[in-house]
Amino acid sequence: MKKTGFVFLAAALISLGTGCLSAGKAALLAQKDPIALVSIVSNQDINWKDEGSTDPNTAGLLQKRALRADTDMAIITGADELINTADGLIREALTNSGVINLAEKETVLNSQAYANARLNRFQVSRSQDILKPNNYRYIDIGDKKFPQALESETGIQRSMFVELNFTKSMATGIGKIGSCRANVDMTVTILDALGKTLYKTTVSVGSSDSIKVSNAVYSQSGMIGLLESAITDACDEFLDNLQN
Repeated sequence: MKKTGFVFLAAALISLGTGCLSAGKAALLAQKDPIALVSIVSNQDINWKDEGSTDPNTAGLLQKRALRADTDMAIITGADELINTADGLIREALTNSGVINLAEKETVLNSQAYANARLNRFQVSRSQDILKPNNYRYIDIGDKKFPQALESETGIQRSMFVELNFTKSMATGIGKIGSCRANVDMTVTILDALGKTLYKTTVSVGSSDSIKVSNAVYSQSGMIGLLESAITDACDEFLDNLQN
């Protein structure tokens, strides 16, 4: 009896969770009023997936020769400019989809509610490792007063937070010789006007294309191109999951 009861309880919890998720998706699809994109953050150093940070100072002789021979070659990529590009790519993908209606960027970022929002102390303390686009702030997703203040000031009832994790991985070859691809893990959280989670999901994609890598040295511009493409693919997968 106890085991049977546990099974029924587990099934009920799963059903409840699925119901809440479905309700959140239904609300997002049904309501076409603007959603405020209030936060985009990512890692700074784009390291090999499931490996520790890369120290450029430990580059070997062959790597150093390759780096000196071509300024476009790299053994580690930084997301300093990519995070700003990501902002544009995400906005473009969501706006063109017709599924989600994003509020005007200036309306959100220039609001008093945004200026007064509580900051995420962890992100602020690690601002060299956790990046944000220009003019954005490290908004604390747990600040329940912010969504209410934003609605009161602008009428916008929902807020979106995006977290990006960039990595690279081998596509073919042995060790770090062959070809590599870019990977993007994108977590999207959408809150209602009370600061409650309306919808949250994580999508993970790898770039469809790859670039040559030799002794862990690869084209910097090529890697950025792969990452940009992967960001757009992540947005498409998010939108596809939302609709299905």
